[in-house]
Amino acid sequence: MLDSTYEAWVNAVRDAADIVDVIGRYVSLKQKGKNFWGLCPFHQEKTPSFSVDPQQQLFYCFGCHTGGTVYTFLMEHDGLSFNEAVDMLATEVGIPRPQKSENTEVTRHFSRLQAVMEWTQEFFQISANQYAEIFLGYLASRQVSETARKRFELGYAPKSWNALTQFLSKHGITDAEMLEAGVAVSRQENQGIYDRWRHRIMFPIWNHRGQLIAFGGRSIEPDQEPKYLNSPDTPLFHKITVLYGEHLARKFWRQGRRPLLVEGYFDVIACHEAGLGQAVASLGTALSKEHARALARYGKEVDLLYDRDQAGQEAMRRAFMILSEEGVQVNRVTLTSGKDPDEFLREKGLSALAESVERRIPYFEAILEERLANSPRQSARAKAELVEGLKPFWNALSNPIEKAGYLELMARKLQVDQSILAQSFGLKQGNGHISPKNRHNMERIVSKVKRPSYDVYLLALLVRHPEYVGKVRETLPEWILEHDLTPVLDNLEQGKSLAELTSQIDRMETQVRRLVLEALAYDGPDGGPRVFEDVMQAIVRQRDNARWKSLIARLKQGEDSPELIREIQALQSRLAQDQMTRTSAPWDAVRIGKEG
Repeated sequence: MLDSTYEAWVNAVRDAADIVDVIGRYVSLKQKGKNFWGLCPFHQEKTPSFSVDPQQQLFYCFGCHTGGTVYTFLMEHDGLSFNEAVDMLATEVGIPRPQKSENTEVTRHFSRLQAVMEWTQEFFQISANQYAEIFLGYLASRQVSETARKRFELGYAPKSWNALTQFLSKHGITDAEMLEAGVAVSRQENQGIYDRWRHRIMFPIWNHRGQLIAFGGRSIEPDQEPKYLNSPDTPLFHKITVLYGEHLARKFWRQGRRPLLVEGYFDVIACHEAGLGQAVASLGTALSKEHARALARYGKEVDLLYDRDQAGQEAMRRAFMILSEEGVQVNRVTLTSGKDPDEFLREKGLSALAESVERRIPYFEAILEERLANSPRQSARAKAELVEGLKPFWNALSNPIEKAGYLELMARKLQVDQSILAQSFGLKQGNGHISPKNRHNMERIVSKVKRPSYDVYLLALLVRHPEYVGKVRETLPEWILEHDLTPVLDNLEQGKSLAELTSQIDRMETQVRRLVLEALAYDGPDGGPRVFEDVMQAIVRQRDNARWKSLIARLKQGEDSPELIREIQALQSRLAQDQMTRTSAPWDAVRIGKEG
């Protein structure tokens, strides 16, 4: 299917579907002004902060910041992929998918690679039967049941340098195809090929549609390195997009179970043995943004169950940061023994593993309790150091209600005045942030906030006044890069309509989409050109302050290079000069210059 044809079809389906009607099937909506409002289906709230704009065909929640087109809603609410959401609506509105104009050569090429994978899997199954004593003996030592062995279609690669390649050659597979599919390795100076895996337990790897795309091999001998050997990236397999076990876990996610993220193949199998079919693992690599986006489509929460060693805990920290960036709420599961779920299962049994997952706690809360336990001293300095260490985790959280709740929890645990703690985290009363003193009215405060951040306000100005884009490119190039706004500004500068801009929202990164949606949702006065410069300078000032704080932190840690000192002095001078010349905040100008 040609890209332009496909895009035209996607846009036609979206335009034909009434977003109010579609979302109204799931949410009770009432019209207030030009928009429709209801209780957000993506977070708990008592006061409606979920808005549907029939004019722009967009929805947005001012509480949890989830938003997008009708496709985004179906993806987030029903756990559909983008293509599944489009196909579903296309059927409803009666717009058939255009006929594919397939490149038969490309199709044939991918079919051949798929055939290589299928023949390779057959070889590993044959070898598992041929060397059953080795194969079944090792799996028995890992307490892998026959049911699990068959469900995951485990196999065996024999101790041979060419058994697989000879088998594939007999079935008409060329050396070039074996190399491209990643099942063989080229000898030095191109003197033939040899099998990639030898004397290993083999794990077939499927994509989310259940297509066989790669393999992972686990060593059997203790001194065999590496312990795990996966397929390289190929035209069929890109490890940063694949989660092991996803083809089995998806049905559980659709049933409402939270994705459970573990580290390895045997961990996934152990979880499935314990009835935790929602478990998946990344493949020999840290969790990627692509993984996080895939998980975010199926729910707002993910449970992490990583190895108990330092490497596992560090990997869990990185996963928390990446998932939080995608707006996912993260829980931590802690095991009382064993280094990983597989070992714990062998020691404690199936029910104990399932019970441990049910005792999960929010990741931030787990880190807070852990830091408190490791820092029994409650001196003022110890409290300050503990708070400083918690800031990156707190800042990573996306839900403002959750963040406010944790401020309250920290204040209580540390016995620190909540307003002082809030100031330490950069919150102030009356500046549009949620006051941590009134938790019961949290949702009402969130839904009534009218003053956007300077980032949102500047982008809202640019939507209304695209003639300002050039000046922003000149003054705030780092701001544009940080928020990945180059494509958005290109569209505005080229005079594209709001409809064209909103048609791209589903494909934007989560943080960019959130910023664009907030800007499009802003319906207050803009003050016109009278406040444009002030808003840009306010953003420059914010960035300078953040940079100054990071430099001071480095200085406190003992770094005292001349370059660092010079940069600190230059920033201090600039900030002091700005303080002397600034007479009012941009918001004051907005109130004065309402003519826009």
